[in-house]
Amino acid sequence: MNKYKNNGTPRLEGNWPVLVTPYQENLKIDIGAYRRIIKWHINMDLGGIYANCLSSEMYQLNNKERLLLIREAVQTVQGRVPIAATGNFGDSFEKQLEFCRKVYDQGVDVVMLTVPHNLKTDNELEMFFMEMAEQTTIPLGIYECPYPFPHLMSLSLIKKLANTGRFIAYKETSCNINKVKKIINVTKHTALAVLQANIPILVSSMTSGASGSMNVVSNWVPDLAVEVMKKGLTDHPDVPYLHSVLCAMDMLQRSIHPAGVKFLMQKRGLPIAPLTRYNHTLTSEEALGLEAIFKLWFDSKGALKLHYQVYS
Repeated sequence: MNKYKNNGTPRLEGNWPVLVTPYQENLKIDIGAYRRIIKWHINMDLGGIYANCLSSEMYQLNNKERLLLIREAVQTVQGRVPIAATGNFGDSFEKQLEFCRKVYDQGVDVVMLTVPHNLKTDNELEMFFMEMAEQTTIPLGIYECPYPFPHLMSLSLIKKLANTGRFIAYKETSCNINKVKKIINVTKHTALAVLQANIPILVSSMTSGASGSMNVVSNWVPDLAVEVMKKGLTDHPDVPYLHSVLCAMDMLQRSIHPAGVKFLMQKRGLPIAPLTRYNHTLTSEEALGLEAIFKLWFDSKGALKLHYQVYS
């Protein structure tokens, strides 16, 4: 895919699932299931994985649990793909910086910084990100996390941060292809990898020069997401059909997140139950609906059954 290199280091690229967290019935983290899920993922030709993010329910975890998920991801992957993880947790800058260092010490490749919800202006945000970059040599990323306060950064601020050379990943969440194209343009000669999150603009963002995508749907269909990205770059005739199916799958799982995606992962044979620490339990009606639609695209063993063999 994107072959740009900065100082001899390949830019981050490809498809990145934003991992969900499997729980036992008592809502303790199921580490055995987590390892098996990651092993399944790393056989899917991914660009990397994102551990400890919003889809992981990071705000429902304590710091010990966050580090546990990150450490287990690193140990399970064993360097086969890069790993990103969110780091800036804490009620002060100093505590956030300290936790970023702890996250990096687990062995991740990039520590992602959420846009702090208490900072409202570009000047405040620039001071925060620049100070983080100056206080540590950790490879940093930017995460426009939509919760608890969605804040999309301005083009000028993104350009400033990219030009420092200290930020190597950007999980972009505007879902606006026009803005994504502008971001790609102002960052194309930097190390910053634009890894946008929106499936409906996946193909158009890739053909415009995006490095890849960090997205939820790849928790349960990373195989199809990778195929859409690869074929999208070659203008393959299958792309409109494959992309439309991927968009439908994305909308299906979005309706009840994250319990819905966990249910669909389970249907594909992964060891995860639709349990969440959010105040929502998957109803029998919702489960029946998800299962009925699931059967349109998968066989009884959880394998894709589209009109033809994917990877043909």
